[in-house]
Amino acid sequence: MTAAIAAHPRVRTEIESAVLAAYRASTPGSAARHAEARRVMPGGDTRTIAFHAPYPLYAVSGSGATIEDVDGNRYADYLNNYTSLIHGHAHPATVAAVAEQLPRGTVFATAIEAQTRLAGIMTERVASLDLLRFCNSGTEATMNAVRAARAFTGRDVIVKMEGGYHGSYDDFEVSVHPDVGAGLAGSAHAPLPVLGSRGVPANTVENVLVAPFNNVPAMERLLTERGEEVAAVIVEPVLGAAGMIPSEQEFLEALRVLTAERGIVLIFDEVMSFRLEPGGYQEHVRVRPDLTTFAKIIGGGFPIGAFGGREAIMALFDPSGPAPLSQSGTFNGNAVSMVAGVAAMAAYPAPEVARINALGDRLRAGLQAALDAAGVSGVATGYGSFVGVHLVPGPVRSYRDAARGDAAAKRLLHLALLAEGVFCAPRLMFCTSTAMDEATIDATIGAFGRVVGMALSP
Repeated sequence: MTAAIAAHPRVRTEIESAVLAAYRASTPGSAARHAEARRVMPGGDTRTIAFHAPYPLYAVSGSGATIEDVDGNRYADYLNNYTSLIHGHAHPATVAAVAEQLPRGTVFATAIEAQTRLAGIMTERVASLDLLRFCNSGTEATMNAVRAARAFTGRDVIVKMEGGYHGSYDDFEVSVHPDVGAGLAGSAHAPLPVLGSRGVPANTVENVLVAPFNNVPAMERLLTERGEEVAAVIVEPVLGAAGMIPSEQEFLEALRVLTAERGIVLIFDEVMSFRLEPGGYQEHVRVRPDLTTFAKIIGGGFPIGAFGGREAIMALFDPSGPAPLSQSGTFNGNAVSMVAGVAAMAAYPAPEVARINALGDRLRAGLQAALDAAGVSGVATGYGSFVGVHLVPGPVRSYRDAARGDAAAKRLLHLALLAEGVFCAPRLMFCTSTAMDEATIDATIGAFGRVVGMALSP
């Protein structure tokens, strides 16, 4: 049982009512603005993941590790725009770079030198990158990487992991948050692909296969049966949307061998995980994919995406070559994102990577200790600056392990943490930034302990 209150509905209802009332009492300005927004946007929302019941916070400013809402409440920001703000808010070097660029123009239908500078930083850091191209989001990055793989191999089928999120491209709206009762899960079986959104063509699942994360036998069987049809296997080295679940060394090593044997393009989606080592999570495991996708931190807080890898594959996009693949976008490589990205990456050398990874380790250990002290069955997962909390007995190695948790209890803890001045994802995802220090982490661990003790302890 997740916690003792699960056996006492009346107690749980009273706690939920008290937490909800406290949230409403402290955020009347957000409530009012949400009511206004509902008149001009469906549900008052333009980004599904940013919504939470009863209404989302409305932020007015951010500085370093802190954000402030319209009611003057301040929060330690452990969401950092879903991991993209590696330096927190309004980092001085990034602000200065953008302020210098703005009077000179924001975007041009030409090449600009800052594109070369940022691409150079990326290829120097990531051993598997020969060539790189920019786009505007992680979704565009993964979409173009898969298109390149299909063009390079002449095959149509792709394999993704159950619970893996790669953006909102139709082919990736498969088995992101499936019902755990759907399909099969076991050492020798792959889950059935399940469409994750209405509006995605039903035949999408004909070209998308799904495999369980961290399960080598299942992947061996799937590629033995279907490998000749497969253009690409795409994997997040750390499953983000499923709850910061790291891949195991032997799993990624097996993927590299299995794909190479069959001429399949191996794609690492490091849109989130690139921050975890100077050269991405692939540096940690020493496995080189054929292509890698990026976004988030490489834009310094501005819209960006990128994809790159082996020269033989990326050369397909060379516009001076015969029958090149087309990849365009009005704001690809725009000046603001480029100069912001150069500044952000320059301020993120290896010692800073190690420092915020250590902060993440401290946070993960502290949250786990708080769960244990409160007698709550739960596991804090992650690697380095990434932390996820799961209200299930361990271990948590895959999407289905995590999906057994009490989602309602997570939402309750999320609202209760807001009252403590801690801003994380409703699914209890946390990430550290360079704007944080040990005192920030320790204060958050204390707040989490109080919340867990109040809401979930026996």
